[in-house]
Amino acid sequence: MSTIDEVKQRLDIIDVISDYVSLKKAGRNFKALCPFHNEKTPSFFVFPERQTWHCFGSCGIGGDMFSFVMRKEGVDFGEALRMLADRAGVKLVSRQHEQKKAEEWDKLYLINEEAAHFYHRLLIEDGRSAAARDYLSKRGVADETIKAFELGFSPDSWNALHLHLNGKGYTTGDMTKAGLIVEKEGNKPHDLFRNRIMIPIHNEHGRVAGFGARTLGGDQPKYLNSPQTAVFDKSGLLYGLDKAKNSIREHDLAIIVEGYMDVITAHQHGFKNVIAPMGTSLTEKQIGIIKRLTRKMALALDADAAGEQATLRGLEIARQALREKTSSAERDWMGSDTRLEGELKVITVPTGKDPDEVIMNDPEGWSKLVSEAVPVMDYVFHAVCSRFDLSSDRGKSAAAAHLLPIISEVPDNIERELFLRRLSRAIGVDEKTLAGEAARIKPAVKAKSKENITVSVSQSLVHHTEEYCLALLLQNPWLREQSVALSPEHFEGTANRELFIAWVNNPNAETFRDTLDSTLQEHLDMLVKKTLPPATQREMETALADCTRRLWEQRLRRIKTLEEILLSEVESEGDANIIREQVQVLLQRSLEPTSQLKEIFEKSKREGRGVHR
Repeated sequence: MSTIDEVKQRLDIIDVISDYVSLKKAGRNFKALCPFHNEKTPSFFVFPERQTWHCFGSCGIGGDMFSFVMRKEGVDFGEALRMLADRAGVKLVSRQHEQKKAEEWDKLYLINEEAAHFYHRLLIEDGRSAAARDYLSKRGVADETIKAFELGFSPDSWNALHLHLNGKGYTTGDMTKAGLIVEKEGNKPHDLFRNRIMIPIHNEHGRVAGFGARTLGGDQPKYLNSPQTAVFDKSGLLYGLDKAKNSIREHDLAIIVEGYMDVITAHQHGFKNVIAPMGTSLTEKQIGIIKRLTRKMALALDADAAGEQATLRGLEIARQALREKTSSAERDWMGSDTRLEGELKVITVPTGKDPDEVIMNDPEGWSKLVSEAVPVMDYVFHAVCSRFDLSSDRGKSAAAAHLLPIISEVPDNIERELFLRRLSRAIGVDEKTLAGEAARIKPAVKAKSKENITVSVSQSLVHHTEEYCLALLLQNPWLREQSVALSPEHFEGTANRELFIAWVNNPNAETFRDTLDSTLQEHLDMLVKKTLPPATQREMETALADCTRRLWEQRLRRIKTLEEILLSEVESEGDANIIREQVQVLLQRSLEPTSQLKEIFEKSKREGRGVHR
């Protein structure tokens, strides 16, 4: 993962832009008066799902959090990267160091994926897995689900996986680093997982980071997870997220359950926006990941959990993670400078039942429970009041001490007053007294830990076409004349766009590198060294023409997607016609050069070779 990707994962574009602009909710997105030109009607939109922004007014510009900071602060790409990396707690290091680490991480993913295939084949084909198949059958897990989640079986053997992976060329050291093998001094290395149902844990990009394993005998613990490794971090993984993220966006809701089987059963029955933490309470890191997909979350909790301290602690972590900083002008009558930007609810599961039982036996009943989820404040209020003896002064004081900091952060004045009145009745203390006490409370804000993360300063290889196009141009200076149909707007990757701009403005190849910021120099070096397939001059011209066409298509698709999102969000606000006009102007502006582009491509096609000018 590059520095840019790591920063984007740790920061939310809404938080970043809110430091400069007063954003207002517009459906699933946010809007504001554009900070880059004067206007009376908001045309500046921020899209949390895409982590992008765009002005549909006279600016017609857009980008990601890096480009926003660059434009607003008047800094270059390198400085914007350093500012946001510092805010995210991401340490910048050399590409050489990070490239070595990336290769090590990739090996860990590959060995885990090979182990997952091995375990899955044993479950499907090996006679020793009869008990595992029988267990899954009794839990109602269908064959298609077993395949989709690549469930597996680890035999009751000390070295079955070790021998298999060794035969694939992996060393015992590799297996140990991946958390698959246990090495004890004086003993032979042995498989960590034995006689268990194997549940591969994927990261949000679908790569196998580790495993959860349920015992088939009396071994303890009942569920055994992979140990902490370079790629398996329980605090930053959510089971099922790789399969759930599209549904979470679609429903604008993430349902969080406790166990692996809850997720598997939910997905099998069509509830695909369900995920689970790794056997622990929700962490701020996990909440941050979910926030990039939706600001609405519902936690499925057992009815008996209301009185448990661990449950309340988990809810407090989730609530704190949803806090948003407000501007001084937005401080409320209590002087609070934070608010909860999001919706957190609790689904109360019947006592003694797990979500997978409810879903399996009564899918409609599960849907009803989800629809009846209560706001977290209602749940917490009831839970706290249930924990203390409200007939005693000590109990009343303790309940007030727990609830007043929470009540003080309720963003809606009327709702906050209702909770104060409710607390007043519960403990017999005057409402005005409680309101005055709440106004004096300065809720403790947990400082987000700035972990000493070591990551690369190069751009991620997610923009393959952009990087291939730049590599062609950088490695073949004579192609410069054939790049006239390209503009910075065709490069969505921040580093790629900035490098293209610098390349256009600096035709002297010998001095070009020296004009770049150090972060862009490393990205340039990576592209210059990128291995390209052997090709003749004509084939390279054709490849550049093809890249150009695809970059144009990608840009036009992005604009059309933004248009569809905007129109769907603002129909109810009565300004759909204004937005439609703004988008059409932007779209027309983008289409103006297409006649020239079409002529270039047709000429190339007629000549049976690349672009000529």
